[in-house]
Amino acid sequence: MTSGAAAGLATGLGAATVHLAYSALAVAGIGVIVQPWVETNSLVLGTLSGFALLWFAMRIRQQPVALPATDRGDHIRLIRAYASAIGLGVTNPLTIVLFCAALHTLVGHSAGLLLTAGVFLGSALWWTLLSTTIAIVRLRFDSDILNMSNKLASLLLMGLGALALAKACGRLMT
Repeated sequence: MTSGAAAGLATGLGAATVHLAYSALAVAGIGVIVQPWVETNSLVLGTLSGFALLWFAMRIRQQPVALPATDRGDHIRLIRAYASAIGLGVTNPLTIVLFCAALHTLVGHSAGLLLTAGVFLGSALWWTLLSTTIAIVRLRFDSDILNMSNKLASLLLMGLGALALAKACGRLMT
């Protein structure tokens, strides 16, 4: 929200890249091979996911909130936005669970290439609409509202990270 539309689009393309990769793996049938491994290593994956979410929450919490004078994005900042979205998407337990749940629909699908392209385009379109809307709306926000939104996002990520760690601990107990 504070970094502008270009950073929002870079973040969205990072998320769409993860969705593209997961759906391509599922369509190719790799998901059937990976799913048992994911289930076997759910404790490690849950722990890694939890710590990754907590790390992202702390990064968000520590970043200063200030609206730049322009929406001009430097390449390094955009690459970081793209890369961090990939990191968050790959470690997001919800993304993994949703793609594992969709495996039976995606595996060996006759229109696999179209389906994979559709997943990517749908995700990219969603992020484009979201980034554009936020870029328009953010002009009405002052730094106090943006600060509060940053804190809320950080708290939500902390909660998701804590939940992932709690679930991992629950698997350890069983």
